[in-house]
Amino acid sequence: MTDLLIRHGRVIDGTGTPAIDADIAITDGRITAIGDLRLTRATDTIDASGRMVTPGFIDIHTHSDLTLMLEGRAPSSVAQGITTQIAGNCGVSAAPTRDFEPYYGPLDPAMTRGLVCDWTGFDDYFQRLQQQGVGTNVATLVGHGNIRVAAMGYDDRAPTASEMDRMRALTQQAMQDGAVGLSTGLAYAPGPFAQLDELIELGKVIGEFGGIYTSHIRNQTEGIADAVGEVIAVGEGAGIAAHVSHMQPGSPMIGATADLLRTMDDLRRRGVDVSCDAIPYTVGSTTLKSLLPPWSLDGGDEALIARLHDPIMRDKIKADTMTHGAESGGSRKRNLVKDGDWEKIWLGSSGPANEHLTGKSFAEIGRLRQQDPHEAVLDILIEEEARPWMLAEDVSEEDFLNIARHEAGGIISDGFSLIPEGVLAEGKHHPRSYAAFPYFLRHFIREQQAMTWEQAIHKLTGHAATRFRIADRGLLREGLWADIVIFDAEQIGEQADFDQPYRFPRGIDHVFINGVAALRDGQLQDSRSGRILRHAA
Repeated sequence: MTDLLIRHGRVIDGTGTPAIDADIAITDGRITAIGDLRLTRATDTIDASGRMVTPGFIDIHTHSDLTLMLEGRAPSSVAQGITTQIAGNCGVSAAPTRDFEPYYGPLDPAMTRGLVCDWTGFDDYFQRLQQQGVGTNVATLVGHGNIRVAAMGYDDRAPTASEMDRMRALTQQAMQDGAVGLSTGLAYAPGPFAQLDELIELGKVIGEFGGIYTSHIRNQTEGIADAVGEVIAVGEGAGIAAHVSHMQPGSPMIGATADLLRTMDDLRRRGVDVSCDAIPYTVGSTTLKSLLPPWSLDGGDEALIARLHDPIMRDKIKADTMTHGAESGGSRKRNLVKDGDWEKIWLGSSGPANEHLTGKSFAEIGRLRQQDPHEAVLDILIEEEARPWMLAEDVSEEDFLNIARHEAGGIISDGFSLIPEGVLAEGKHHPRSYAAFPYFLRHFIREQQAMTWEQAIHKLTGHAATRFRIADRGLLREGLWADIVIFDAEQIGEQADFDQPYRFPRGIDHVFINGVAALRDGQLQDSRSGRILRHAA
């Protein structure tokens, strides 16, 4: 007698090979048989006729580190078929903390207001997360921003010898606690202040544990080739796998992924272990202060706000962006400011003083406030203590598909685990937290037929598990954990958009995590059947 039998499904196993018609048996949370199981008896049965049955989706790039502490069920992730997520990206992770104060980097601190941080390292963080229960499986990278802030604050300088030793020790402890690797956010303070030798030294530490290095690169516009080259240099210098996060160029380098991927192919043929990923949207989201030059963030938010109050420094900050755009660092969205494309940048979240402006472009905000949009950005940063988020349209579908189709390319959400109520539903954040993967499958696969279903599912499952060394998941095979999604290929799609970003998708009938129903007949279940996936060397 098996626990669960999924009958008559169109099974896509996650390897990229053609789908087959088969049944799947699950016992004690694992897949025990795949094939013609008409004679098998089961405690529970699901008829998957007319549905695709696939491995659970693996999101290799999320920022759910702290939102999971407020809402462990992870409903926005589960509802879009995500069964495993990797947090700690872009140099920002839950640990280590400095004096029990999280490092937020480009993230919105207001999003998790009310959270009490009572951990310093990953071991305590993992224990707390497991005790409250978690809706998806969770692995995490350790953020370089956390490590640098804990060791030396936000200073724009090289570390002293003792500070470098402290950073090595913090990295080692994170890996011993179970982190899967190191991430950097080289567009977000204090990330831009780190030089190559510092990153290689920390990379060598994670190399001792078989970890991976990922990076939100230093430049995504004119200097993107050099910025990708820096990631490769860290990987080669430390002898580790290297991965470029959301390798999507902004203006004037739209289309540059073709050349970047050709270079990556040459390197991979020589044995260099490098890969990349992309977000399926042309609109991105990040902190509003990433529209400023990195040097203006030296010393942290208080120092930034003081500079914005100083007329001379304020003019210098504006002049840097208008002269250099993203070439002096920060977000690629700085090029939109330089070009005056204020209709393409809008406020995503804010505090009470400017809450009425969320969802509006800065062109409109400037009109409403009767000031230049650039001045509005700087004033809102002052008024909201440097916390607001923004959204901006600055990348192309062409570059996304170049990466998605490439052997070394992955597909990510870059989102959070959220719930459409309370503090996690305030403002107008990016809909990707509810919709990234259903949107990808609806828009690019069903409608555009840009890839086969088998290829697309492989990218969301087997490819992701292999690249980040997630054991016993990502495929439908006997003996592996039963992380499974059952969906209607003709109906799957997003309902969240930029006007209403907190709506669950359609077309997904069932989600099982470790053999337990997290979504059943289209209804979320409070199963909290996810596990903490600690990396083992």
